[in-house]
Amino acid sequence: MENRLEGKTAVITGASRGIGKSIAIALGREKMRLALLARSTDKLQEVVNEIQAVGGEAHAFPCDLMIPGAVKSSLDSIFQHFSSLDVLISNAGIFLEKTITDIELEEWDNVLRTNLTGTFLLFQSAFSKMKDQKSGRIIAIASSASIQGYTHQAAYCASKHGLLGFMRCLSIEAKAHNVHVHTICPGGVRTDLINDTYMGDRVSQGHLIEPDNIADLALFLIRQPGNIDIPEINLKRYAV
Repeated sequence: MENRLEGKTAVITGASRGIGKSIAIALGREKMRLALLARSTDKLQEVVNEIQAVGGEAHAFPCDLMIPGAVKSSLDSIFQHFSSLDVLISNAGIFLEKTITDIELEEWDNVLRTNLTGTFLLFQSAFSKMKDQKSGRIIAIASSASIQGYTHQAAYCASKHGLLGFMRCLSIEAKAHNVHVHTICPGGVRTDLINDTYMGDRVSQGHLIEPDNIADLALFLIRQPGNIDIPEINLKRYAV
């Protein structure tokens, strides 16, 4: 198993809190060189400072995946800063909890533009660079909403189903270029995303998955040797 991660480069979106923050800190401890993306400039810088305080290298790139031009601009800056890209982890996303008849078109568009289109643009650019390198690893943090439906989550489920379908196609195309693609589909993670929501109430009866659990899994995938293919992992909280 490839254990030496020090000096390798990684891009993480949604890195200012929750799962993304946990992954960033875990990779920072491994002395990876990190480019961190998120909309919240202040919180993102706090994560960068936390990683640098323990001797890691991290750089903040404020970015809103809902804005196509922002995605390209951020990646152009990252590629100028780092000569190579070893790992890309997409975690950024927004949640909408409304009945189908109450969803406004603008809300629907915002969820799909962030969770699906923004991620597509991110991966498209990163995959192009990794193809030229003939190496790399791409990880999407999806959701159990990628594989089943939930009450009041039509827009969110549609975006995550679309993401999983895209990742399955990317995985096939990437194999010829020595680029490994993984999708993690967790259900019931303890993050701010589910605070004060119907979903949060539903999953509260049981042992929630912790963001650090997802970070440990991301590290496990990054360390896999080239002859191992793990395209999808589905995680469930321990229900009681």
